Amino acid sequence: MTATLRTHPARLSELDSGAPRTGRCRVCARSTPADIPVCFCCRVVAEQLGLPLVPLVAQVEYRVGDRIHHRLRAYKDDPVLDVRAQCRSHLVDDLSRWLAVRGRLLDQWIGTWSVVTTVPSSCRPGPAPAELLVDGVPGLASRHLRLLVRGPGSLGHLGADRSAFMLAPGVDRAGLAGLAVLVFDDTTTTGAAAQSAAATLRLAGARVVGALAIGRALTPDRPLHVAGG
Repeated sequence: MTATLRTHPARLSELDSGAPRTGRCRVCARSTPADIPVCFCCRVVAEQLGLPLVPLVAQVEYRVGDRIHHRLRAYKDDPVLDVRAQCRSHLVDDLSRWLAVRGRLLDQWIGTWSVVTTVPSSCRPGPAPAELLVDGVPGLASRHLRLLVRGPGSLGHLGADRSAFMLAPGVDRAGLAGLAVLVFDDTTTTGAAAQSAAATLRLAGARVVGALAIGRALTPDRPLHVAGG
């Protein structure tokens, strides 16, 4: 099923409350003109991958320089260990609360899932920093499997690539056919990385139900929208 046939959970509160229905991309809920069903970024990424996109949900939207942006950078990059730990704790706590409130709506939109896997880092070798966040949330940690590593393809801000990731060593392709996978990343802007990771898994036989990111970076001209609100 393509993502464009379903209602994004960020809009459920609008529908329930009778508030005006603002234009939002049917894949990622990014603000769009009311008559544009899929945003420019999702259209470009879909063309690059040659596949329909999976639903992409962001817990919260942020701007460069704000508190959320600071935490998402500091939990993996701050030179002070205690600061990294504190920011990671804040992110884990916020994600846990969000899933407790919105998790059922998330499942209603994307479908139930049995495994969560993270998008490998584009610049760090080894495990993705996002694994630290997944492993801090009990509802995610118990279903976490490392399925992907970086591949030979290149990623860009608005550049998706089917070969940007590949299956991790030891992952059995035959076993993927029975998995309903949720792809997780800490941040997203255009969806290129998350959708590329989803494409790799789908082409290997997994059923990827959607992608979840903690934060989506916005350009200054776009209004903020909190999916958990």
